[in-house]
Amino acid sequence: MRLIFALLLALPLSSLASQLVTVEYRDKPPYSYTEDGKPRGFLLERTVAIFRRANVPAVFAEVPVKRITADIQANLRPICSPSWYKLPEREAYARFSLAIHQDKPHVVLAAPHAVAAVRKHRQLNSLFADASLTAGVVEGVSYGAELDALINGAAKPPMRAVVAPLQLARMLASRRADFMLIDQEDLAYLNEHSELSTLGLVRIELTGMPAGLKRYLMCSKQLDAATLARLDQAIRILLPGLNP
Repeated sequence: MRLIFALLLALPLSSLASQLVTVEYRDKPPYSYTEDGKPRGFLLERTVAIFRRANVPAVFAEVPVKRITADIQANLRPICSPSWYKLPEREAYARFSLAIHQDKPHVVLAAPHAVAAVRKHRQLNSLFADASLTAGVVEGVSYGAELDALINGAAKPPMRAVVAPLQLARMLASRRADFMLIDQEDLAYLNEHSELSTLGLVRIELTGMPAGLKRYLMCSKQLDAATLARLDQAIRILLPGLNP
């Protein structure tokens, strides 16, 4: 784990009586990443603004996704991590803030060699029922309950890898899988960096794609109720449309 940024000096002295929170985030541009030793990405910068508005001191660390989950489950210190879906199994070991982002629906990306085969399907559930096609899946994260169920029930076991979406897209281009699900923020990032055209991946629209989910700060239960309430109040002020 790399501690890379402390949100302490800019906060008033009254904040020093609050819990010091470690904010762990994964390398997932455009949501969160590290650049020049500082947290970057639209959702991570939003998280910095939330902590600053709440007057809650924090240190930020880039951490592998599985380690984040393990640290929050271990509950050894106050930890929060941005960009997580709120799922029942996670609520058993974590606290969640109010919503900090609303996803658009995922889309399908097909590898160049599999475009024709993927386009034979009009329904998403039909695609996952095709035993001739392999889905590429980012391991250690959730795509949301409905998509997780499709992935886990696929006719052909998916190819799972502990990588960022960009690396998974490159694996598709090298024929290690035939298609993948990707959220539209990740897709826009690939387009901005010309990765989509370079890799030859094709976006395909299928019916039956679930609506996009909301993302939250997921925190260890060592985070006390008063600190979470301050974070939630900051979220209400900064993001009123997400939490009417």
